[in-house]
Amino acid sequence: MGLLDDLLGNASLLQDITAFASENPQIVQAALRLLDPEDGRVGGNQGLSELLAAFQRQGLGQESASWVAPGQNEQVSPGQLESVLGSDTLGAFAREANVGAGDASTVLAGVLPALIDQLTPGGRVPESSGLGGLLNGLASEFKL
Repeated sequence: MGLLDDLLGNASLLQDITAFASENPQIVQAALRLLDPEDGRVGGNQGLSELLAAFQRQGLGQESASWVAPGQNEQVSPGQLESVLGSDTLGAFAREANVGAGDASTVLAGVLPALIDQLTPGGRVPESSGLGGLLNGLASEFKL
């Protein structure tokens, strides 16, 4: 079984994002770059707030709000994620994460909710000015 089979067959794997990060550091690092408005390698300079706004515009506000709020994270499908991010961003993620372009949306749909959940303790989206510090702290916690 490969990485995608593990992701799809074991939802609890992604609930423990720290363990996932230790086994797949390149994937988590690429996803953190997507959330960082200071790092344009994946997704330009959107950052977390803009990403959440993009989910809202695509009718996925309830799902993305669940990642911020305390409690269970709702999932999005790879197709939904692709409609929000677009093929260019997913291609950049695939290159940075060292996954196949066709697998990028599946991998990111599994990882993104858990990462955003970790970055929004207490249900608050951090200001862009403080996000870099939180991302660096999370990367250090994951030993990336």
